[in-house]
Amino acid sequence: MLAVEVKQLKKVYQFGEQEINALNGINFAVKKGEIVAVTGESGSGKSTLLHILGTLDSPSSGEIFVDYKNPFSKNDKLVSSFRNLHIGFIFQHNNLLPEFNALENVMMPGLIAGKKNKIVKEKAENLLETVGLTKRLKHYPGQLSGGEQQRVAIARALINDPVLVLADEPSGNLDSKNAYLIHDLFKEINKKYQSTILVVTHNNEFADSLPRRIRLRDGIVLSDDKSQI
Repeated sequence: MLAVEVKQLKKVYQFGEQEINALNGINFAVKKGEIVAVTGESGSGKSTLLHILGTLDSPSSGEIFVDYKNPFSKNDKLVSSFRNLHIGFIFQHNNLLPEFNALENVMMPGLIAGKKNKIVKEKAENLLETVGLTKRLKHYPGQLSGGEQQRVAIARALINDPVLVLADEPSGNLDSKNAYLIHDLFKEINKKYQSTILVVTHNNEFADSLPRRIRLRDGIVLSDDKSQI
């Protein structure tokens, strides 16, 4: 079973008369339950790829399928609903809402999806326990460390049982100790929930520790390797 399929994906940005080919005909597929590192130098197309897979941006040509569905065949409102229900995001800057506590931040996507408050609250509490924040439920983002904030963001990404979890440099703002803990947490979540995870990272040690690594260069797939670990 495939979680993701990418076919001849291209993205061209127009700056005046200049065209920038951010993605230049990318093809790959990811099975359900895989965790994959996406690496490459700055400008290789990593973030563009994640933004399109997450429906935050649209392709110039080509197709993507998430759980065998093409989200771009829908209107904008349905695309937003598809994103909320099927895709979980973890950003480098975590994007937590400062006026809500940890529990409320995690619950938010579930409530937006129209799920019952009691069910969402119980699920959010369980997820925060999984990421080691049982004693921080009522703390606001400003009261949490950088590593704790990122753990809240990870729990939030999982609240709707997404088909696909996308992480863009999730440890980029953390010190080496907290980065290591976040990397281990991704592996734990992948194993516990069988979550399909694509993680963009500059951390070669983390990328090498994962079972699969897709390397991009100049908008194409340079290599797609499975490790021997």
